[in-house]
Amino acid sequence: MLKFKILLVLLFAFGTALFAQKLTINGEIDKELKVDSFLFRYATNFVDQENLYGKGEEVMVKVKHGRFQIDLDSLPATFYAFIRLPKNYSKDISDDYRLIGNIGYIFMLKADTPIEMRLSQDGVTFSGGQKSSLDCQLELFRLKKKLSDRLIALKNGFGSFDKSTTEKQISDYMNTYKSINLNACRDAEKLVTSYAQVLDTMTANAVYYNFIGGTKWNEINRINWWVDFSPDSVRSYVARYYNKYYTDEPSYGDPKRYLGASNEYPKFLAYKAFTDLSNSMALLGRRIKANLALADLLISERYKGNLYDQVAFSSLLMRGTKEYLDDMYLTSLIGNMKNEGFKLYVNDLRNKRTTRARSFQFSLEDENGKMVTNADLKGKVVLLDFWFTGCRGCLALHKNMAPVKAYFKHNPNFKYISVSIDKSKEKWLNSLREGEYTDETDVKLWTGGQNDKHPIIRYYEIGSYPTMILINKNDEVVAMNPPNPYTERNRNALIKMISDALDE
Repeated sequence: MLKFKILLVLLFAFGTALFAQKLTINGEIDKELKVDSFLFRYATNFVDQENLYGKGEEVMVKVKHGRFQIDLDSLPATFYAFIRLPKNYSKDISDDYRLIGNIGYIFMLKADTPIEMRLSQDGVTFSGGQKSSLDCQLELFRLKKKLSDRLIALKNGFGSFDKSTTEKQISDYMNTYKSINLNACRDAEKLVTSYAQVLDTMTANAVYYNFIGGTKWNEINRINWWVDFSPDSVRSYVARYYNKYYTDEPSYGDPKRYLGASNEYPKFLAYKAFTDLSNSMALLGRRIKANLALADLLISERYKGNLYDQVAFSSLLMRGTKEYLDDMYLTSLIGNMKNEGFKLYVNDLRNKRTTRARSFQFSLEDENGKMVTNADLKGKVVLLDFWFTGCRGCLALHKNMAPVKAYFKHNPNFKYISVSIDKSKEKWLNSLREGEYTDETDVKLWTGGQNDKHPIIRYYEIGSYPTMILINKNDEVVAMNPPNPYTERNRNALIKMISDALDE
């Protein structure tokens, strides 16, 4: 019942009315493209919109004789969706196919306004009541593609940053990099303005801020990559440049003009708060990341009202799957927010992760085909480790966990449970044989090929890997995302957390 209440209120998060609205999308695809089916995924609430590529409702659409039809119901007035066509790199097709299919840009759609679309080798055309909105968004996608091409050309012309790169070279490169992104934002503003006579105010505002949010997010994400993975000298040059030209820069697209319906803009503002804090600390010479509580303090200083709620909530959704959520932070967040749907969601999260709630009751298969349940671990302190084959962070965690496992090696009341979300059982078993993700002492379980759709993944809302969950002897959650032992300090903190649970 609580989940249902949260969903109901979240549907109002962008000011959209809550009705059981319906939408029909009819389409035609040229037979030459050889598409017999494609994926359509859509989100009807703020939580799913934050990560539509991994969440939301999924429909596999069949194409018969070049025609398809998608029928959706129980929709809010506006929602977000993307089409994932089969990848096609042929030189004979237009960029439109790649924009919608290979890249899968996200459209904002309206319910109760039928859509007609036609996809050919020459491009995509829309008709019906949403034609102007979809045409505008498709032009913005093309603008994003041009921006990407310009940035790739800039990188290819410069090469890579290395120890010999000077601060002046970094500054010159960053000036051009910043200018290219800024010009794209200006072009987007002109484009949306040209549609002003045929788009309603909310739609025009949303698609514009979606472009700004996505573009600026990618811009600072690349800067973060340079800071994280470049040599020390380059890191300090880039951080200094960022602190001088980005930290206090008013975001392109005035926050005061934002009307609240974008799925990208709040995410960007939240990410920028983290980046501002991290780059200010990068000058200390270490790769230090801001935590959620510190970022929320900055967000609360910058934004008020509905915008604060959206940015603070985006911050939680962005980092909450990766970071240990302190009870004080979640309690503060609930107190600061006004949106009742967000508050319900945060409180539900708090109850699952920080208040000794009963853990999810699972039944998972081990490498011998035996089903293992919570009852088999009764009276044990359990550390769950969720991973998948190919995950570099999961490989690193396995190596970093060695001293922790050694510390508790002779304690029969501690169990390390390795849970793979691999879709293929053979891939999982092969990874077990190679021993890159697990040890012989681990209890090795598998989610049965359900991947991130498994109920245990959805219950804990795991969105990144590796993810650890510590459970005490009473089958209660002690901590989700406890300290990752990649430093001595974190390793000691994790050992203490496990020891405290064993001593209870």
